[in-house]
Amino acid sequence: MHIHPARSTDEPAIKRLLRSVDLPTEDITAKSLEHFLVLHDAEALAGVIGLDLESDIALLRSLAVAESMRGRGVGNDMVQAAEALAVECAVREIYVLTTTADKYFAARGYKTLKRSAAPAALRRMPRSKPFALPLPY
Repeated sequence: MHIHPARSTDEPAIKRLLRSVDLPTEDITAKSLEHFLVLHDAEALAGVIGLDLESDIALLRSLAVAESMRGRGVGNDMVQAAEALAVECAVREIYVLTTTADKYFAARGYKTLKRSAAPAALRRMPRSKPFALPLPY
């Protein structure tokens, strides 16, 4: 098993996995998968994570791990891979939207922040959950 860039053919499985953990899928398209990473276990999708890039900032989004793979460090591996991808893309700061994983990201060094304090480009992104946890580089 290894984490690799998502392919357009991964779109249906990504949407299924995201729906299974109550994450939005409306804006997931073959084009939006450009900065998404996936992990396959045998033939099934075991994990997904994505970045929405806006200049030198990124929104880390759509972190989901299949129930059968939870508790094995897959989530941590996915976040590390997304953070490494952000560095490759010359991202200066990563932001996360969350209502359920604030403790997880705080343990990784992210800091809580009000949505109004986030960069304007990220405040304009169509998300219903509050902004939290920037990681400056």
